[in-house]
Amino acid sequence: MKYVLEIKSTITGAHEYTDEANVQYKIKILERGELLFFQQGDHALICAISARFSAIDPQSVKRWDDGRKISDEERATILQKIVDLYQKAYKDDLKILEE
Repeated sequence: MKYVLEIKSTITGAHEYTDEANVQYKIKILERGELLFFQQGDHALICAISARFSAIDPQSVKRWDDGRKISDEERATILQKIVDLYQKAYKDDLKILEE
């Protein structure tokens, strides 16, 4: 959580988007393509990806930066948003690994 808060407060070079509901999103690949920073409004998380293979581990989407646990239903919504934004930002289709 500490790392997420640090990144959230100092992030530069992130791809930023605003949806039709005026919710702001940020996405950025970290750590040589092994981690992904994702921010939705005021909430942020870091999850495991493989930029090389364009894949995301859904089990790594566990908690928001405030410590709140992410439900299975919310995880599915977050994963879909990450996949959509990843395609916009990095022009590559991000695959969700099987759980």
